[in-house]
Amino acid sequence: MARPKMETERKAQILDALERIVLRDGLAKLTLAKVAEEAGLPRSLLRYFAGNKIDLVLLLFDRMIERGEAKLEQLEQVKQGSLSARQLVDLVLDELLGDEDLSLMVDELWPYAALDERIQERLRGLYQRLCHELSNLMAADGIGNSDQDRERRAYGIVSMGFGATFFADIGFMPSDPKAVRKAAHQLLLSDGTD
Repeated sequence: MARPKMETERKAQILDALERIVLRDGLAKLTLAKVAEEAGLPRSLLRYFAGNKIDLVLLLFDRMIERGEAKLEQLEQVKQGSLSARQLVDLVLDELLGDEDLSLMVDELWPYAALDERIQERLRGLYQRLCHELSNLMAADGIGNSDQDRERRAYGIVSMGFGATFFADIGFMPSDPKAVRKAAHQLLLSDGTD
């Protein structure tokens, strides 16, 4: 059994290599041999520390979720300085959903989410937390008619940002680059009636 520090270092080495491959070539062309070569490790060590291809993908998904959670933590720390709901929307669109590498990785990994309920739960928790933070700031800013109204608006904002990120990956973008931001801000300002 490997020492805990060595195991952590090897997994990080493997995941760094895996991330470079996914960003460069995508998951479709991923092989254990490529990851081992990129990591500078024998394939047997790769399998020992990270398992098979599905195990690798799940480890990478965990890493991306942790990265998203860390970004959300940073947003919450910034919020301590009396951030408005509008400012948080901008930060979410720029820092969390606007991180091109993170978005590309999530795009590549998304189909694998169906393989692991634990990952589905963590993703759901991450996005629920994001919506909750937006909703709380809307309440503090006097936006919305009720908690349900604010939650609906927050869900719409996160969905728009998330969708725009995926659309950008296929080159489907609005003629106005600020369209999603403007629509998100309009959701904050609307009277909430349908």
